[in-house]
Amino acid sequence: MVSLLELMLREEYRLHVSYSSRHMFLSLPLYIFFFTALFTYGMDLLTGDLRFIDLITLTYGGVFIYGVSVGAFGFIGRTILERRYGKDNFMLSMPFLYPLTFRQVFLNMYLKDALFYAALMILPALGGTLLGAVLASYSLASVLLMFLGIMLSFLYGMALSFFISVLYSIDRRLFGVGVAGLILLMSGFGLTHSYGMEVIVPGLGYQLHVQPFTADWSVALPYLSITAVLTIVFLILAINLVRPDSHISVGRHKELYKEQLRRFSFLKSPTLLAKEFVDIRRSGLATKMFFAYIVPLIFLSFTTWYINHGLNIPVGFNAVFYGAMVGFFGVLLYTWLTNTDLNDYYETLPVSVPQVIKTKLLAFFILTTAVSTMFVVLISLLNNEWQLLWLALIVLYCTTVYMILATAYLTGLNANSFFLNPTVLTKFTVISLLPDLLLTILSFSIMGGAWWALAGILGVCGVLLLFSLYFYRGIGRKWSRSSFL
Repeated sequence: MVSLLELMLREEYRLHVSYSSRHMFLSLPLYIFFFTALFTYGMDLLTGDLRFIDLITLTYGGVFIYGVSVGAFGFIGRTILERRYGKDNFMLSMPFLYPLTFRQVFLNMYLKDALFYAALMILPALGGTLLGAVLASYSLASVLLMFLGIMLSFLYGMALSFFISVLYSIDRRLFGVGVAGLILLMSGFGLTHSYGMEVIVPGLGYQLHVQPFTADWSVALPYLSITAVLTIVFLILAINLVRPDSHISVGRHKELYKEQLRRFSFLKSPTLLAKEFVDIRRSGLATKMFFAYIVPLIFLSFTTWYINHGLNIPVGFNAVFYGAMVGFFGVLLYTWLTNTDLNDYYETLPVSVPQVIKTKLLAFFILTTAVSTMFVVLISLLNNEWQLLWLALIVLYCTTVYMILATAYLTGLNANSFFLNPTVLTKFTVISLLPDLLLTILSFSIMGGAWWALAGILGVCGVLLLFSLYFYRGIGRKWSRSSFL
């Protein structure tokens, strides 16, 4: 008899394969395998002055955030129950039809995501790291010990995120308390340096007391046990707090469309944009925007602050660097904008895919321009870098326009789907990585007053604007014959 977990794994696989193809989907683990093998083999050259302990710290922080992003499925529980995915339905709603409890289903959903995404991302990375370690004559035992901590940290991030997202479905005030507690915990590490990251991610404490660092199992094992216990506790709490019912929640709003139509009446064709902002209000995108755009910016600030001040590494993060990073983070919010609702019904309306894409782009810039500008201004104020503010804002606006137009050109209205396509992901990596590296390197040199660094930054921004124009015009060419189905 096929188990519920096996059925859920099949469902997840079929859903991902429907985005591209079976061969394209299965090539993603190979992509990760070869990338990590190459990075491990050339780690000494690629990391430069970055110490190994700092690389490990950033790795654990990244894995924890990855787990948090995967574990946020508590957010989608009620959404899945209320909205079908086109003509299909998810197994999460099966307790309404079969003798299953929602606790059983959500527990299996956690296990399914843990197995699926570990197999998709973490295990290929482990294989690649082992290959690179063999070629570079690194200790294989150290690699295996590290991935034990990484895997537990991933599961811990999933369980914590699952618990907090379930609070959102119960009472948004409880959710606010949970998020505030997490931010305060991160602030104690990133701003006040009251404790290390191992307080937030206990798996890091384990890692720092095993090979290749000083081996002290009397300290490492408690950290490992704490990670496992916290994972189980948060998972049990989340499972027991999940109480979906058979009643469909109905959001009530005042008349929104006419209000938004008047708001954008100065535009030549405001109807689609007004409808977009109604969808944003109706879907609760403001909360999702906080997680997809603002929280990563806060995490970036804490991390770079910690490297500059906590680790005392003179890397030279400044307002120009932040301007570039904020621009690149905008991609996260665009993926949410393309996922506020199904697009099937557009097929019956006299609109085209490029029109809707450009409407979402306009909505993105309206939503983010003020927030991103305020963030860069605040960073300039905190770092006392007012002399760099004008340049930081130029970099911010150019990178934002470039990244969002490139994303829209590559993925259209299905950003989440197409980023799972290795071909699209490879193109996106090439498109984003080169200007990111150039602006980062040049931003480190600008503080020394090097004229060539200033000229280089402005030159890169000019090239980005030219490519942005190409991508914008290409949206019409590439997506004009596409359907919304």
